[in-house]
Amino acid sequence: MGAYCKFCGHRCFVLRVIPDGPQKGWTGHLATCRDDMAHDLKETGHTHITALNPAVEIDAVAAIR
Repeated sequence: MGAYCKFCGHRCFVLRVIPDGPQKGWTGHLATCRDDMAHDLKETGHTHITALNPAVEIDAVAAIR
């Protein structure tokens, strides 16, 4: 039931939407563990903290789609 993180071995992922940059609008899972957060930041320019939470930031997500 879901992927395991290659860095921490847990299911540390949350659904997020990238709000800007080259991957603007991408929706997918970003990690919550430190090492994979660094990887996400390098790859997308965001972590789960700076990307949009589609369950909470509904209007912001709708504005970029």
